[in-house]
Amino acid sequence: MPFQHKLKTVKNRKADLHMHTKASDGTDTLEKRIEDAKEKGLNAIAVTDHDTVNEGLEKRSFKAENGIEVITGSEIKCRVKGEKIEILAYFLDPEETELKELFEELSDRREKRMKEFVENLNEAHGLGLEIEELLEKADGNVGRPHLAETIVEKGVVDSHQEAFDRFIGSEHDEYVAVEKVSAEKVIQAVHENGGVTSLAHPGRSLTESGAEEVVKELKSKGLDGLEVEYTYKQKKGLDSYTINFGTEKASELAEEFDLVKTGGSDCHGSGSEKYFLGDVKVPYSRVNELKNMSGK
Repeated sequence: MPFQHKLKTVKNRKADLHMHTKASDGTDTLEKRIEDAKEKGLNAIAVTDHDTVNEGLEKRSFKAENGIEVITGSEIKCRVKGEKIEILAYFLDPEETELKELFEELSDRREKRMKEFVENLNEAHGLGLEIEELLEKADGNVGRPHLAETIVEKGVVDSHQEAFDRFIGSEHDEYVAVEKVSAEKVIQAVHENGGVTSLAHPGRSLTESGAEEVVKELKSKGLDGLEVEYTYKQKKGLDSYTINFGTEKASELAEEFDLVKTGGSDCHGSGSEKYFLGDVKVPYSRVNELKNMSGK
């Protein structure tokens, strides 16, 4: 291959660095996600299930049979300066003891939350839910999609969206939030594991007026990147999302604090209202930046 053509090929490679599978609140398996990534013209993906690592992922990253590079990641819910945020972690070693202990702690918190949620719903609405039903549905961490699925199966509602609207949305009195760890603890654990971190969807998690102060604090704790490119436009049409600012502001924050500009679709899978795989494609050079910062 002539050098000029090879350079052009590398330059055209694209990645989607934020997506979910059935290991958390996605609708598809890891295998389906990898197949879809090829169809969408992606060269690399990061699988970032909530507060866990999909069991099918290998240490740091691997090359799938169809040629897709798969980065082992997670999206970890945490808090900083009173704000609820999510940290994307990349190039993880899922077998390392301290990281496994962090995920076990997070899993315990999610299960405790769901038990309280079930109790609240049963007391208020007499739904007859059993926590065991939900745990059986979860390939990884239990979450509200598993709760919605159970409510649909009982014939109380016709769809997951109706379950959220009538019973399990955050606006309802029965809602129980997940108890979150500190962002500093998450960043430290990821770095000790040899991974790198990025703040997920800042325009969703933060207000425009308060974003700079929060990102400054995270940078001081070792944050490596910031998710600049995201499906903000698509999610403006969803009732469950409030978008405070978009890509332009996020890019300014990344540049101000010298953070790697990551990006991803936050795809939750086929059949969901958030099937956005490949809607965000960042240059593969961003993957190389993250690799160079990691212990890979």
